[in-house]
Amino acid sequence: MRRHRLAAFLGLSLLVACADQSPPGPGILTATLKSPNGAEGAALVVLMGSGIGEVTPLGNTELYTNSNLDEVRIVLINQAGGELEFRVEVADTTIKPTASVEEVAGPDNQLRSAIGGYQLEFRR
Repeated sequence: MRRHRLAAFLGLSLLVACADQSPPGPGILTATLKSPNGAEGAALVVLMGSGIGEVTPLGNTELYTNSNLDEVRIVLINQAGGELEFRVEVADTTIKPTASVEEVAGPDNQLRSAIGGYQLEFRR
């Protein structure tokens, strides 16, 4: 009886682990700036990699871009202060772009003195 429970548990675990896996191919990723300081007013981020397409804002985020070969520089602004997020078209949703957070300003428009702990979180 224990073997049947173990087998059922393992089977269910594998099913859950594979549930979020989608086949490779083009699509849209949602990116959110994760901040150790809570709400933010603005950020400069850079996406690097091949197959990066159109970038569009989400929610209260204003967005400005500058593209050059395999690099997209993105300025994100939330006038009210809050979440900074956007969508990005990619050639393959299983390969997330490399992201770098270059600068961040708080809701008071003051640049953060350190950017350690900031990152872009991508989800499908």
